[in-house]
Amino acid sequence: MRSDEGWYLDDGGTLVVDGFVPCADEVPWQQIADHVHAVSVQSGAQVERLDRLFAGFLHLTAVDGLENLTCADGSAGAEDASEMFAGCFKLRRIDLSAFDTSRVRSAWGMFQDCRELREVVLPAQGFPELREAGGMFRGCRRLHSFDFAALGAPNLEDASDFFRMCTWLDEVSFVGARTGRLVTAERMFYGCCNLERITGVDGLQTGRIENLSGMFRFCARLSQLDCALWDTASVREANFLFSGCLSLSQLDVSMWRMPRLQTARGMFSYTPIERASLAGWGTHELIDESYMFDGCALLREVAFGAMDLSGVLRAQGMFDGCTALERIAHEGRGMENIRNAARLFFGCKSLAHVPDGFVDLTQAEDAHRAREGCPAPLP
Repeated sequence: MRSDEGWYLDDGGTLVVDGFVPCADEVPWQQIADHVHAVSVQSGAQVERLDRLFAGFLHLTAVDGLENLTCADGSAGAEDASEMFAGCFKLRRIDLSAFDTSRVRSAWGMFQDCRELREVVLPAQGFPELREAGGMFRGCRRLHSFDFAALGAPNLEDASDFFRMCTWLDEVSFVGARTGRLVTAERMFYGCCNLERITGVDGLQTGRIENLSGMFRFCARLSQLDCALWDTASVREANFLFSGCLSLSQLDVSMWRMPRLQTARGMFSYTPIERASLAGWGTHELIDESYMFDGCALLREVAFGAMDLSGVLRAQGMFDGCTALERIAHEGRGMENIRNAARLFFGCKSLAHVPDGFVDLTQAEDAHRAREGCPAPLP
């Protein structure tokens, strides 16, 4: 199938790009996507945009000559590489080493759902202008390892869902990575159930991050996480941050400072931690602590220090299922305005004492259920 617009499909199923391809409205070869098995970019090839350029090529196995591909002069298309290869289910390897990414600002979902992708050779110059990379490798189930420093993205702000559901991923390195502009890491490793090692995570520049929700959720094999020295001063949301980390028995967040934290819903739920110290957090904007330690069956002690909990409105299921919980330490203002406290201490059969003023249930709904299965006297 030949075209007069800078491309054609040869008899072997190779899409040959050999001239100027106008695609301001849509990529012209999408209509024959099911017939493409390979892409060959010839010298002088030029397109108007990169986003979704080869998306949905279900049978694509090889891409050659990307170094020849350029965007038309003055075209804004070079700034957006979103979903460029999304849905290329059979693509196992991609070489971007000589591809010009100097202008790319968005790589949202660039390789999303490339289910067989095992190797990505990143560009030598990296992505110097990259701002948004949400879901860049989401659903790349066969990806085994990744060197974040090689991404070369010092201006990256959004890394949400970056490795989401990369179920074979077992090692990631942040050594030498520059992450100082990162604002959200929401669900970054969500569902990476085989991830065992993250090197250099202790050196992450986190001072601007506002959203950590679900970052490590369901990382069931992650047994060590050196995040004690993270700068969390800007964090507002930390919902389900460590939830489902079934091997993470040691976790030190005692030195975190979280003055802007608003929601910590399910933050430690279903982790095997035995002790949690939140004494240094200093938060005073916290509203939601629902399910914060839900299912932490080995948890024995929680130290809140002088945390001001007076703004907390929702704490349903906060300690639900914490059957080994023996001690809660708290000296600050308690949850005196709480509205939803259902199952707050449900099943806390080892808890004999709750600090005076820690919680006031007079305004709470379902207050009677808050103490179900807990021998400690409550207001």
